Amino acid sequence: MKKVTVTVAISAYKEAGNIKKFLVSVLMQKEKGFILKEIWVHSDGSTDKTVKLARSLKSKKIKVWDHKKRVGKSTWLNKIYKDLQTDFLVQSDADVVFAHELVIHNLIQPLIKSKKVGMCGGNPVPVSGQTFIESCINLSFESYSKFRSEVRGGNNKFSVDGRILAYKKELVKKISVPADMIANDLYTYLCCLTEGYKYKFVKNAVVYFRSPTNLKDHLRQNTRFESAAIRMRKHFKAELVNKETYIPRKILLKHLAFSFLKKPHMALFILFLNQYCRLLALKREKKLNSVWDIAVSTKRTILSSLLLLTTL
Repeated sequence: MKKVTVTVAISAYKEAGNIKKFLVSVLMQKEKGFILKEIWVHSDGSTDKTVKLARSLKSKKIKVWDHKKRVGKSTWLNKIYKDLQTDFLVQSDADVVFAHELVIHNLIQPLIKSKKVGMCGGNPVPVSGQTFIESCINLSFESYSKFRSEVRGGNNKFSVDGRILAYKKELVKKISVPADMIANDLYTYLCCLTEGYKYKFVKNAVVYFRSPTNLKDHLRQNTRFESAAIRMRKHFKAELVNKETYIPRKILLKHLAFSFLKKPHMALFILFLNQYCRLLALKREKKLNSVWDIAVSTKRTILSSLLLLTTL
């Protein structure tokens, strides 16, 4: 069978802490059933060593653009979609590490097997928390991960995460990300459904990431997350947005109970904190755009050594 071709692409802003390890984890991927043609790095006005470190890896696959002015992620995603020539696009963030050498292989299987599937989401897994805040967020994420797999087998909005996504070329050529977009992953997911394609969650396409380690960074990140549904109603029918963001009460209560039984003080803390983020979202959503304040602590080195070769 003819091997499909893949491009991996990111928009990066001040990613010096982890970008080299991210790129190494991509280069270590086994090209099983596909050809990794290129790895694109668009630096969105980074003022640290992001570009230097990305270029320090002497691979002909890696192409780095050093854009001097920060204009926001939407601009570079649109350029990536326009310039894409390969069969599939794997879109990721620079502050992750691919967990094993078959991440891309696993991620693109639904795209290969079905013409109806236009988009796939992988499985981000947080590394162990080093602070109280980070541990609380990880507890919440653990509960979140469990419940999302119970809604339509994981093929839902809740498993769509910009840290690791894959698209067919035919789909991204139909997408133009608005300049004001604050949740590119959810936006492309709703575009996928609107264009008549299906989305698939791929549990064994694992990437590691670091949760925010302090209160300020969590408020920044989660307020934007909570603002996403509000913003989507400006670009899609409310009926579609409401349907895709609805959480069945029985499933929600079940997994809230899981968190409280496991670590009640942490669960209570993060529950109230996230409720506060929802209130902030109602107040701040109109002011948010694609040049958002980053969560600085998530950009630190994820792993002290690359433990990448555990095939799930």
